[in-house]
Amino acid sequence: MKRLTRDHTVPCDRRYQVRQPALEVDLAESFLVETINFRTPVIRTAADANPPVYREREETGPIFVRGIEPGDVLAIHIQSIEPEGHASGGWWHDPKVNSFLPIHGGRVHFPGGLSAPLAMMIGDIYLTPAGPIGGNPWDNGGNMDFKDVAAGNSLLLRAELPGGLLVLGDLHACQGDGEVLGLGAECAGLVQLSVTKDTTYLPQRPMVLKPASFVAIACRRDYAEARDLAARDAAAILARITGVTEAEAFLYCTTVGDLRNGAVWVMGKAEPQGPQRTPRVVGLEVPLPQ
Repeated sequence: MKRLTRDHTVPCDRRYQVRQPALEVDLAESFLVETINFRTPVIRTAADANPPVYREREETGPIFVRGIEPGDVLAIHIQSIEPEGHASGGWWHDPKVNSFLPIHGGRVHFPGGLSAPLAMMIGDIYLTPAGPIGGNPWDNGGNMDFKDVAAGNSLLLRAELPGGLLVLGDLHACQGDGEVLGLGAECAGLVQLSVTKDTTYLPQRPMVLKPASFVAIACRRDYAEARDLAARDAAAILARITGVTEAEAFLYCTTVGDLRNGAVWVMGKAEPQGPQRTPRVVGLEVPLPQ
């Protein structure tokens, strides 16, 4: 099985600019991707949680998928996510309070004896855009921190470049909706994926396909705009797969759909410019027709 090592990361100052593939795969081919922790490549000890210098937000890629052309929708099937080392968490801008979070026994252990079940997810995953976009994250994915981007689910993204040029990282060992402090339980890990071409759902923006539901995700700087865009996207998807009108689908989605949050953490921070520069991530989860 092909394996893309964590030596191949995209620095923050080159995000969305790297076009040279670090790996090429075929449609439906399973492959492995190593990721790094955002503070140090792998958290092994408590000292690793607060290094004096760290590589913030470097993700692994790009990955070229043969057979993908601009406009195609990739169905990125997340087969498994395994942590490597331990996790760290806390206020990212204040290293003095960043915590070492050991992972063992299928749980993430917090200070004071608290713990939570290990629930690995991908915080940052995107297809490289063809040109400038409205922010990170945006319609091509990005640092969405949406906890359903997890094993057993598929993320659908629309390609703008040949091969899609998939990049991913920022794994979390656990995280709730919203990522309130701006950090999950950050850790390195190993992700097994495969990619196929979607011809059924055809979303314009990120969509997570779960066993019994789908989540239409929108990323905008204004929360209400993101919410309404997610609702309209969900209705368009449901109408496409069921044959009902979009008006009928909209009524259904907005009545029974669950509003979900990805990264909305700047709402909880004293950062006056935060709302202007960081998009909100909003999803509407809709049950699949039975």
